[in-house]
Parts: sequence; structure tokens; C-alpha cells
Amino acid sequence: DAFLWFACDLAEKKGVPWVPFWTAASCSLSAHLYTQEIVKAEGKTLSFIPGLEKLEFSDLPPEIFLDNNPSPLALTINNMVENLPKSTAVVLNSFEEIDPVITNDLKSKFKHFLNIGPSILSSPTVISPDDKTGCLSWLENQNRANSVIYISFGTVITPPENELVALAEALETCKFPFLWSLKDQAKKSLPAGFLDRTSAFGKIVPWAPQVRVLGHDNVGLFITHCGWNSILESICSSVPMICR
Repeated sequence: DAFLWFACDLAEKKGVPWVPFWTAASCSLSAHLYTQEIVKAEGKTLSFIPGLEKLEFSDLPPEIFLDNNPSPLALTINNMVENLPKSTAVVLNSFEEIDPVITNDLKSKFKHFLNIGPSILSSPTVISPDDKTGCLSWLENQNRANSVIYISFGTVITPPENELVALAEALETCKFPFLWSLKDQAKKSLPAGFLDRTSAFGKIVPWAPQVRVLGHDNVGLFITHCGWNSILESICSSVPMICR
């Protein structure tokens, strides 16, 4: 894992290659590699970063800007960036076609830069004998291909209440079939009576086997938090996305 930057020193002491694996998108790696240039150019455009020319400073993660009291994550990323050029090769969970401009730029910064993703394509398919939440059987009962909206914002962060309410109201209005992976504690943010009024065409579960859901013929749209794993899984299943 590239975040374990101290493995660089250990590899050097042992006289073995260090090949860090960057699990996020190539655009995020590029942004972190250009941290010093970005800080110097604060307030200007990012026209000096190949592939990120259209981004604004507000689009960048806060870890880019090291302040007087940087977070542990910011310090870890900064140490990683300083050590990556020492690597034998950098391996990325991505594929060249998604960001060819960024990929070519990154190739110029390392001895070897290898796109080996999406890793989901080489992962064994996990077949569960049961369907504890009933979401897969519910999908089977939908009678039209590409008709279901699948919604998931990842396992870590839940959107604020106003966003959940707005999304719920939109789902209730459009009446498209939907499968929503939503933590139990977040259900209290939904409009009163929403679950009853949408029970005929919607299903909410605390967790869903996302790869199998996205691979189902009846799923036609993915509303996502734009996490890199989710993006790759959706691309591999040819499901269009609306990214939060």
C-alpha cells in the first residue's frame, strides 16, 4: 500500500524493490504529486497539471494544503509523495484509457508506472448462498431490464439530512423502482411516511452486495458518492452513474 511510505526505507535497507500500490484514481495521485506547485500557485488555475486543467482549487482535497497544524492524513500523504519517486515501480488500480493524459504525465515521473486495474475484473466472484436483506430477490422480481436506480454513498459517510430528504422526495415523485443501501440510523432523516408510500416500488436495505447488484440486468443507474471502487465496479458492469 502506497500509504505505508516507510516501507521505502525498509526495502532500501534489505536491498529489495519497493513497489507501492496506489488504490485510488490517477487524478488524485497526480494532485498530490503536484502539491508544492499547487500551494505556490494558490488562487490561480491548475493549467500546469496535465489532465487537471479544468479543476479549481475548491475541487481539491484539503490534504493538499498543508497548514500549520496538518492532520495525520495530510502528513502521511505528504511523506508518501516525497518517497514515491524512490520506488522501483508504482502500481495503480486503474486503466490507461480512463485518464490517458494523466497517465502519460505520471509515466514521466516514475521509473515504471503500471495500470493493472480494474482489480475487480481479476477478483473471484463471491456467491452467497443466502440473501439476508432480500435485495437480490427483489431485483429479480422487477420486470424490466435497466429499470432500477441503485443508490449507495459508501460505508463510511452518510450525506447530510437535507440531501437525503431531497433525494427521497425526488424518488417518490419520479416513482422509478429503486434499491437504496442506507444505514439504519440514517432512516430517521427520511420524510415521514416515505417508506410506506414507496414500498410498492422501492426497497431500502442497510447493506447490499454491490458488485452483484450492479451486475444485475435490471439495474440501470447508480447514484454514488464517487468512491473509486464504486466507480470501477460501475464501469465494469456498464452502469451509468450520477455522482454526488
